Amino acid sequence: MGVRRTKEHLHFYLHCPKSMDTVNWTIETQRKHVLVSNRVENKVKKGKQIFNNKTPAWGCEKFIKWAEMEKDYLVDGRLTAEIHIKIKKTTGIYKDNLRSFDKTMEEFSDVVLVVNEEKFYVLKLYLAAHSPYFKALFLGNFNDSKKSEIKLTGIDADDFQNYLELLYGEHPIDEYTCEGLLLVADMLDTPLVIRKCEQFLLKESKKTLKKKLELSTRFCLEALKKKCLAEIKSIGDLQAVLPGNVQDLDKSIMGELLEKSISLHS
Repeated sequence: MGVRRTKEHLHFYLHCPKSMDTVNWTIETQRKHVLVSNRVENKVKKGKQIFNNKTPAWGCEKFIKWAEMEKDYLVDGRLTAEIHIKIKKTTGIYKDNLRSFDKTMEEFSDVVLVVNEEKFYVLKLYLAAHSPYFKALFLGNFNDSKKSEIKLTGIDADDFQNYLELLYGEHPIDEYTCEGLLLVADMLDTPLVIRKCEQFLLKESKKTLKKKLELSTRFCLEALKKKCLAEIKSIGDLQAVLPGNVQDLDKSIMGELLEKSISLHS
């Protein structure tokens, strides 16, 4: 974050300094720039921008007049500035791809799947063998079945890349990719990917007990849920897995947590 003077105005900007080897990376954000004052209302400007390797910084050229800033927002020579960021979507920043599904694979594919404008060249029968969703899409009596290019919605391109890598024998699962893989596998009804993610959470993941229990209920991971419940051995453990608002607790787990609570109190 930076602020600087440009003639008679204050320039207020956000810079993404992270060096990335990937050529095509993006970070889609919602931003709120704030100057804090104890004399007048805070000065606020909102915006939506996409950061990438060509445009790593965004800001407000004329956020506020310099004289107004000195009069209403400067306190003992100090300025309090904040930027509130919500990251909506990212692509191409987490890891190098383990396998290519781009145009170089065209001769080995028979369909193109488009996810957020990114094209994946794949084999229909291979995906159909692992996913009832793709079996119905490619082999069923649907309009899309005969198309050479099909658009998939509601899926992140990075998550789909990891999903395909896992299906094709690579090992893209880690602490950062696991939840996205589960989201895609759940949407596309792919038991193999779900099973491998559950094994990672059972044997390798360092996620908190609370997060593991939440994932187990969200994606019906029974083995993981059983292990999580077994690890709740005190009232403190029980309190640690509960959400801040108990109303947010997944109803499918309420009964088992109640039984656990009764056993710990007896």
